Amino acid sequence: MSRMQTLDIPTASITEVKKSPGSVFGLAAASNNAVYVFNRGAVSGVMLTKEQYESLNRHIEELEDRLLDIEVAQRLSRNKVKVYSDVSVRGKEAKEPPVLDEYDGWE
Repeated sequence: MSRMQTLDIPTASITEVKKSPGSVFGLAAASNNAVYVFNRGAVSGVMLTKEQYESLNRHIEELEDRLLDIEVAQRLSRNKVKVYSDVSVRGKEAKEPPVLDEYDGWE
């Protein structure tokens, strides 16, 4: 019979979160790790600081970009791939400088 290995991950109870969510966020920051929140012996959620959450999302975006680059490279490496130029797709607009909108909602 194998034993379940205890992970070195900070934990808190739902009661602790209700009493002092700030202290649980402090634990996440101090440990530089997520805090698993338990309710009646089972994990009911995970708490991260804002910075940890944003860092994870940035990392996911970077990995998705890398994966897309790999997929594109694989597709282009295949024989008989037809490639289109920017001008053939967008016409005259491709030769005009782009218009950037500072308030378009993107970063």
